[in-house]
Amino acid sequence: MSSLESLHLQPVLSTKGMRNIDTASKEFYAKQNTSEPSEKEIIQSGYTLMKEAGAALFKFVQAKALEPIAIFIGGGNNGGDGLVLAKLLLQSGIKSSVFSLASTDKFKNEAKLALDDFLDAGGTIEQKTPDGLANFKLVVDCILGNGAHGVLRPEFAAVVQTINESGLPVIAADAPTGYDSSAHVCNDICIHADETMLFGFPRLDAYTKEGGPAFGNAVIAPLSYPAEIIQQFDEKVYLVAEEAIPQLLPKRDEWGDKRNQGTALIIAGSKDMPGAAALCTESALRSGAGLVTLATTEAITPIIQAKLSEPVFCSLEDCSNFNGTLQPQHIPTILQRAKHASAIAIGPGLSTNLGTVQAVIELLPQLNTPTVIDADALNAIATLNKNTAKGAANDSTVDRAATDCAAIQYLKDSQAPAILTPHVREFARLFGALPENSCDIPSYLKNISASTNKVILLKGAPTYIAVPDGRVFVIPAHNSGLAKGGSGDVLTGIIAALLAQGLPIAEAAVLGALLHQKAGRIAREKLGAFSMLPSDVIASLPQAFSC
Repeated sequence: MSSLESLHLQPVLSTKGMRNIDTASKEFYAKQNTSEPSEKEIIQSGYTLMKEAGAALFKFVQAKALEPIAIFIGGGNNGGDGLVLAKLLLQSGIKSSVFSLASTDKFKNEAKLALDDFLDAGGTIEQKTPDGLANFKLVVDCILGNGAHGVLRPEFAAVVQTINESGLPVIAADAPTGYDSSAHVCNDICIHADETMLFGFPRLDAYTKEGGPAFGNAVIAPLSYPAEIIQQFDEKVYLVAEEAIPQLLPKRDEWGDKRNQGTALIIAGSKDMPGAAALCTESALRSGAGLVTLATTEAITPIIQAKLSEPVFCSLEDCSNFNGTLQPQHIPTILQRAKHASAIAIGPGLSTNLGTVQAVIELLPQLNTPTVIDADALNAIATLNKNTAKGAANDSTVDRAATDCAAIQYLKDSQAPAILTPHVREFARLFGALPENSCDIPSYLKNISASTNKVILLKGAPTYIAVPDGRVFVIPAHNSGLAKGGSGDVLTGIIAALLAQGLPIAEAAVLGALLHQKAGRIAREKLGAFSMLPSDVIASLPQAFSC
C-alpha cells in the first residue's frame, strides 16, 4: 500500500495558474544562460515549450492514421501549437491543410517563430476558411485555446459551426474553441471535441458538467516544467484515475485470521429500506473485510438473512412503537459491538424517524473508531441547522464557509476520524448550497473539510474528496448507470471495508471512490447504463480489485 503523497500526482491547475506556471517556466529556463535574460531569450525559451507541446500533439494525431487533416489556427500561442503540428505532419508526409483565422502579420512572439519555421519548411497557410470539410478525415482545433474568454466573434463562430456540422472527429488543443476558460462556461457556439489534449497539467474544466461535453475525452501531455516552479503554483487539487488503484490497495495478511483482515460494523436499514443495509453490507464483504457485522432492527433481520449468509447480525430489539427503526435505546448495544470494530459505517436506509435522528446525534460523539457517515446519518446531523444561510456558497467569497453552521460545530466536536459521503442535496442540507459553477467547488470543500476536521467525499460527476489538510482529489469519471438508488450504499460499504483493513481515512475515501467507479464502469460495459443495478456494481468488484 502506498500513501497518496507517494503517487506524485500532478496538480490540477486553474486557467490563471496555468498562465503563471507557463510564464515562470519561460523565465526560469531563460535564466539558465544569463541572470538577466532579454525578452527575445524568454520568447525563445517559451518556443521550446511550444515545440514540446506541438510534438505531443503530433504523436497523438499521427496515431489516428486519418488524412487529410484540417488544422484551424488563430494568431496566438494555440495557433503556434497548431503550426508546430503542421510542420511535423508536413515532414512526415501526412497530408494536411492549415486554415488561419488571423492574418500572418498578427502572429507574435512564440507563435511568430512557429509560423516562420512552418513556412521555411515549405508549408502554406490558407487565409480563406473552407465552406465545407468533405475532403478531410480529421479536424484539429488550434484556434483559441485555454486563454479565450467571452462570446466568439462572428467569423470565428461561423468556422466553429462548420466544424461541428461536418460530423468529422475533432481534436482540440488545450481547450475547444468557444469554451470560456475564465468563466468556466461553454458558449452557445462552441466546438464539441471528441478529444482534447491538455498541455502540461489537467484542468478541472475538462471533467465538469460545464466543460466535459465540449472537451470530450481529455488527454494530458506532460511538459518539462521545472519541479520547483510546479511546486510554487500547486493549488493542492489533484486528479486521481483508476491507474492508482494497485498502489493504494491494502496488503493482505496471508497469515492472519478474519479479525486481522479487518472488522467492520454497519449500522443501517429500517423497515421501509432493508435493501440499503443489504447493499452496504454485501459490498463491505466483497471489499476485503474479514468480519462484517450488521446492526439493524429485528423487523428486517430475517429479510436480509434470506439474502446474505456471510455477515454477523446484531438484531436491535424492535418494540411496537419503534416502527422498525434505530432508536436511542439501541445505543448501548451498538457501543458494545463498536468496541470490537476497526471501522464503522452508519446511515444507509436508517430513515428520518425522529427517534432515529436522536439516536444518530447521540451516538456519533461516543464513537472513537474511523467512521463512514452516509445518507440518513447525514440527514440527522443536518437537522441541527436551524438558520443555515441558503445560497451563501454562491457568494464570490467562497473562502468564508459556513463556520457558524451547527452541523459544522457538531462534526468538529466529534473526535472520531470520519468520512462524510453526501450527494449534492445532502451536502446542501448540511452546509448550504454549493457554488453554481463546478470549478469553484474545490475551494469551498477545502474550507468545509478544514472547519469540520473531516474528510468530505462529494458524490457526483466528477467526485470530489477534500481532506482537512487542504488537499482535494478529483475522480474524473461520469457514469449515468451509477445514478440509481443504492449506488451510494455500495460505496459506503467499500470504504468501510478499506478503513477496517487499516487504510488512513484519506486513502480509504479515494481508493473507495476509484473502486466504485471502476466497478460501475465494468457493470456498464456488461449491461449498459439503462439496465445495470447497484447489485451489479457489487458483482463487478472482484474485477475492480483485480489489477
